[in-house]
Amino acid sequence: MKILDCSLQFGATNNGEPYKNCDTFEDLLTELDRTGISGGLVRCGYSSTVGVNYGNDFIARCMNSDAAKAYDLYGVWAIIPHFTGETPTPGELPAAMKDNRIGAVYISPRTHRYELTDLTMGSYFKLLQDMKIPLILNTALGVSMEQIYRVMEKYPRLTAIVADCDCWPNARRLYPLAYTYRNLRLDLSYVMDAGGIEDMVSRFGAEKLLFGTAFPNRYTGSMLAVTRAADISDADREKIFGGNLLSMLKEAGLR
Repeated sequence: MKILDCSLQFGATNNGEPYKNCDTFEDLLTELDRTGISGGLVRCGYSSTVGVNYGNDFIARCMNSDAAKAYDLYGVWAIIPHFTGETPTPGELPAAMKDNRIGAVYISPRTHRYELTDLTMGSYFKLLQDMKIPLILNTALGVSMEQIYRVMEKYPRLTAIVADCDCWPNARRLYPLAYTYRNLRLDLSYVMDAGGIEDMVSRFGAEKLLFGTAFPNRYTGSMLAVTRAADISDADREKIFGGNLLSMLKEAGLR
């Protein structure tokens, strides 16, 4: 069974926190080999610690390598308000993503120091909604749950990947989103509720769920074990382990 992880990361990732770091792209590939994870979406931590341009360029170079293609990896770019010219404009973004094997974008207004409003990011969100490009909304990456709710209320057709690391159990924060927004998926990296996967599959279907580990900030074996042990059908498990993410990339024309 192909296993794709929607929340991989490497490069200056721990900022002194007591996690195992993953310094290089090669370190990430070693972890994939060790765990049997086939690939997925990967973000470069340098986008937060060095600079958005540096991190986005770095991940693009890695994704244009033979290794990225062999491991079925797709990069994740940070986007910030385009007025400063640091990231591709909304009009330039789809072609740039396609050329550089980028499968999703994320926002981190706290880390990248901008105000998340329709003035600053609305032109991006409209484009992402129209083009069905996945937008990662993850509280671990510097966006609050309140901001996630506001973005989805304004752009309800967004293809969004939502994760909440700030609360456990987090069903009360995530379930309203999953029930309400058709194109929204949940990253399971921080969902450790007993019977949580079974409950979500029974409520709104396996199609809403994406396997994720948040490596290296979390241990890859945790969610591998939870997903493998979940009392769901093999067909649903296959969707969660990679089928849903592949469908999203194909729908956006990024695969």
